[in-house]
Formats: sequence, structure tokens, C-alpha cells
Amino acid sequence: MRVDGRSISLRPGVCLWMQPGRIYEAFQDARNRLGVSYAHFRVGARGDFPPPFDLTEVRSLNFAESTMAQVARWANRDAGLAGRLLANLLEILTCDHGEAQRSSPQRMAAPRRRREQVVRDLLVQIREEPGKKWRVAEMARVAGLAPDHFSRVFEEVTGQRPQALIVENRLMRAQQLLLETPLQIGEIAHALGFRDVFYFSRQFRDHYGLPPSAYRREAGEIPAPQRESSA
Repeated sequence: MRVDGRSISLRPGVCLWMQPGRIYEAFQDARNRLGVSYAHFRVGARGDFPPPFDLTEVRSLNFAESTMAQVARWANRDAGLAGRLLANLLEILTCDHGEAQRSSPQRMAAPRRRREQVVRDLLVQIREEPGKKWRVAEMARVAGLAPDHFSRVFEEVTGQRPQALIVENRLMRAQQLLLETPLQIGEIAHALGFRDVFYFSRQFRDHYGLPPSAYRREAGEIPAPQRESSA
């Protein structure tokens, strides 16, 4: 199966939590076909619920299959009972997944490295195209993570939250454009994705201590901003 550009090897016992809006493409050997059990469900009223796992191994395949059979049996006769059975199964799978992570950190190292590499690749793209309309939800989709989880991973890798790093790269490019091009300040603000020239000027001044017009007039070097840290 391919999910957002990454490959997953399907075999008996693999469980996927498939989320709306993502693209799943699966292929199998016609000579060695896999049986598939599935259920469509909603998680309360929340549309942004972060699944506790994307991919996990079912510890007891027979138990999972029998529970899913009962869910299918009761789905049209007693939806409440079917929902409780499915919720219990998902809770058990989540607990099993957590135990597998704690007991086998080496198994989780490869997916973590892949996620970190996705973040680094995105960082290169942000530096090359700071004015692009970068959306956290879209970047999270590329990384195969829920937006909140993606933001945490992004901060672990880069030291900054996604939006803060995007703004910093836009302001760095603004410095370059102010010094090296005749573009008007409003044109620079528009090219770099700021909503208006006043917001751009305020961000530039807060970040570097001078408004863009003063920086261009003085054409002086602005020291790199000092980031606060704690220990």
C-alpha cells in the first residue's frame, strides 16, 4: 500500500487507521490474496481527532477478526452495541500499540527517522520558497501525521514551530529583497505572503528592530535575532 508517498508492506495482522482526506492505494498478488476486515466510523463530533496510531500490528488476529465479525453482525440490529464493541477493540489495539512502542524502540526508530527526514525536506522547500502558502495541515498530511503531532515533530527537528519558522524565513528573504532589488515594500510583502504591508512592517520591526523602510535607507547590517532559551 502507498499512503501519501510512503510504502507499507501489507501482511496478516497489519492494522491501518485510515483517515478522511488521505489517499490510499493498495495492490496485492492475485495468487496470494489477503483477507481484509474493515469498519467505517466517526469519532464523536471532533473533526480534528488525532488517531492514536496510523499503523500497528494486531497482537491476536483471531480475537480481532471475531470482534470485527460481531461488529458487522450487530451494525444493523443494534448500532449502539456495535459501536461499543468497535470502541473496545480500538482501545485494545491502542494499548497494544503503546506497549509495542515501549518494548521495541528499535522498531520505531526507522519510522521516526523517516518523519524527521520529511521535516528536513520541507525545511529546504520553505527556505527556497518562503512566499508560498504553507499550511500546517498540508505539511502534516505529507508527513503522514496529525497536525498537532506534526508540529511537535517539526519543533523537535528545527527548534521552532512551523509558522514561526515560515515567518522567519520570509523575513530573511525580505532583507535580501530590500537590499538587492528595487521592489517597493508593498510588493515585497505581497511576494512573501504577508496579508498586508502593515503586518509585514510590524513583523520586520519586531524581528530586527527597524522597519523595512529604515533598513533600506540605512543599508546596514542587522545582527541575527537572539532566540530566547531556557535551561
